[in-house]
Amino acid sequence: MQFVGRPVAAPSLLAMLRADADTSSLTKWQAWGLRPLVLFAAAYTLVTIAHEFAHAVTAYALHVPSTLFHFAVDIDRAHATLTQQAVIGVAGPLFALCIGLLSWGAYTRTRNSRLALPLLYFVMFGGGTFFGNLISTAFVGDFSRLALLLQLPIEVRYSLSVLGVLLLCALSFLIGIELRRWTPVGVSAVKATIAMVAIPAILGMVIALLISLPMPSNFVYGRIAESSFWIAAAVGILVSRKQPADSRRKLELGWADIALLLIAVLLVRLLVGGISFVP
Repeated sequence: MQFVGRPVAAPSLLAMLRADADTSSLTKWQAWGLRPLVLFAAAYTLVTIAHEFAHAVTAYALHVPSTLFHFAVDIDRAHATLTQQAVIGVAGPLFALCIGLLSWGAYTRTRNSRLALPLLYFVMFGGGTFFGNLISTAFVGDFSRLALLLQLPIEVRYSLSVLGVLLLCALSFLIGIELRRWTPVGVSAVKATIAMVAIPAILGMVIALLISLPMPSNFVYGRIAESSFWIAAAVGILVSRKQPADSRRKLELGWADIALLLIAVLLVRLLVGGISFVP
């Protein structure tokens, strides 16, 4: 007895060519590299504003007049005690750290969604703002006033500054490991490093600076120096064994990403002239 089954159609040449084209397009930077660039600039700007906003709100709560700008807060130190200045100073980095921790908690629950990538940048800039200010403990910055209030020995201050460097490098390294899984299948670690770290850290910072102009030159130089800590993220990508992403849907630039950047631009423009917080 002979059974005659339905013939199975072989894949058409056109379908095979389309599949190959889709796969190869994932390895093109234009298909996935723009999103990290936009998110870098947006997240950096928004976390910076949130950090400064925390300073201003804390000063207001302590009945200390202040003026909030997009890059700093001008506090009326003549009406603030050293204790008030110390509390106002640490409020900004602590709020940024909270943003980073909350973003990490959300990131671990949304790793396979489009929301996860912007959350990862908020983790970096939230935690990085805290550790970056910790670095300034021995110099001038938000934690230096607390150190002065507590009368910490200079050896302790320098130790805290070194700790800040180590923690910021460690955070950046871990972010690099996570960024590796966002690069498409078929993209080498070197290309991923260039697209996910080098280009955003350079061009993304340029965009963030252009958005934030005008600002004093010392703030500009400081922000340029901050990009150097992304070297640790580059190392994280190069040594990572994370599996790259296999879904193009997570990597393409979307309207929500552009909207996030536009919100950052709008907030900067609103704060350029300064907003007074007078109790």
